[in-house]
Amino acid sequence: MTFDYVEFIDGGFESQQMYDDAVGECGPKQFRLIDNHAEGERSEIEVELLSNRYSKIIDYFGHMVEEAIEARVYIPRRKWKTKERSYLDSPVLREEFLAEMFDILLHHRAILVYAGVTGKEFESVAAKKLAYNQIRKDHKINVV
Repeated sequence: MTFDYVEFIDGGFESQQMYDDAVGECGPKQFRLIDNHAEGERSEIEVELLSNRYSKIIDYFGHMVEEAIEARVYIPRRKWKTKERSYLDSPVLREEFLAEMFDILLHHRAILVYAGVTGKEFESVAAKKLAYNQIRKDHKINVV
């Protein structure tokens, strides 16, 4: 299996909608109704959808941070102690660490989906950001 993050993000629209349908909440399908809305006054329904959308994004940022903390547990905290067990010492711990890292990606995808960001849009911005990082002067590696 090849992991394609663009496809992974795009698949998240359907996944998150399934979760939201199961609990009777608004999801990406409903949020897309306001994505193409012209600027200006918003209807009460659109304002409510935006509020729900922002709540989902904020919730998933919290979940993503929680998963990062869970992943962090696998990295020794005290670099001066050489006997602390870490994900480097055990295939089981390594797999658990990687599972937490994937959970971070799941929540990252949910944030993008609820924000209405497609895989291609994210890929485009990521490519621009990577290209910029190659030449930015405040990165020590790029200083001549």
